[in-house]
Amino acid sequence: MRLLLGFPVFSLVIFLILGTLPLTPVAAEETLLRPALESDKAKSSLLLDITSAGERLVAVGERGHILYRDPGQDWQQAQVPVIAQLTGVDFATPQIGFAVGHEGLILRSRDAGAHWEIVHHELQAGPERAQARIPEMEERIAAAEEDATTDPDRLDDLYMQLDNLYFQAEAEEVPPLLDVLFISEQEGFAVGGYGLFLTTRDGGDTWTSLSQALPNPEAFHNNALAQDSQGRLFIAGERGRLYVSSDGGQTWETRNPGYSGSFFGLFTTSDQGLVVTGLRGHLFITRDAGENWQALEHPGEQTLNGGLPLEDGRLLVVGQNGEYLLGQPQALQTLSLTGRSSLVAVARQRNEIIAVGRGGFHRLTPLPAPAESR
Repeated sequence: MRLLLGFPVFSLVIFLILGTLPLTPVAAEETLLRPALESDKAKSSLLLDITSAGERLVAVGERGHILYRDPGQDWQQAQVPVIAQLTGVDFATPQIGFAVGHEGLILRSRDAGAHWEIVHHELQAGPERAQARIPEMEERIAAAEEDATTDPDRLDDLYMQLDNLYFQAEAEEVPPLLDVLFISEQEGFAVGGYGLFLTTRDGGDTWTSLSQALPNPEAFHNNALAQDSQGRLFIAGERGRLYVSSDGGQTWETRNPGYSGSFFGLFTTSDQGLVVTGLRGHLFITRDAGENWQALEHPGEQTLNGGLPLEDGRLLVVGQNGEYLLGQPQALQTLSLTGRSSLVAVARQRNEIIAVGRGGFHRLTPLPAPAESR
């Protein structure tokens, strides 16, 4: 298992957008746990996710910026108690939503994204959780040393896990959370760097670790979450890692699309499929819970991030340097924004499609008509 390296872990997709890693924070409680500043420039700042809260759109990004818009209205900046980089947002109901970000922060809104409160801070909870696990790990090592049949490699792995727990118990920085998904008003999940995986079953009041439930001993980054039409849960991460759960997140299995690069996005299709996006334009689709995957060919080579299905069966996938893909799964074309701003996520509000990324909001509609209708 890899050790944390003493700086905030960045998802590679965010690294590609910013071109640099952030500086190591000093006294994070003081620097991040203060209200985000209201600014007219928030609408054009780096935004990293966008989702629907009923008919409202809610977007999150750098410096604790959260913005929301009702149909036909202007974007409004929310009241947010942190200035942390926020990387993911999801709504359990049109009123109740959650945002995640750096230092393992989780925020909750009860009024459709207008006001937010802190419900979890991994910078405090992570070391406490690690400290509580140390006695159990020491007992496992003692038992393994007394067992003559113990595999030496297994014993080495246990010692590495114990070293990691000691490190985490004293850590002053923790990995960021990178995505959040709620499958009911009470039950949700959040994933992040170095295998970070949290869950709540009480509407976000308390969060516990599920990292040990994943077949991820190397602690590779977990970048994205999704639920398919059959209720199965998926996690996509670095090094081609994909996991699926058919029992509400209690147990997980690995799936292999046949690619060893990082994945950054997951979204469902209108025909009950699931799409995963990744580095250098890699794009795969499954229609059988990940048992079999098909690579979707297209002329682009930019890293792909978020996407959504259109009502006519076409896919829309956004990526780096302003490129986005549009078309039926087997006939995707590459389009690009003027200015080439990198795009991270995309959402629909009535007849309008809005992407977010560098430079804030980018309207993609009207989209080109399907090829057969031209």
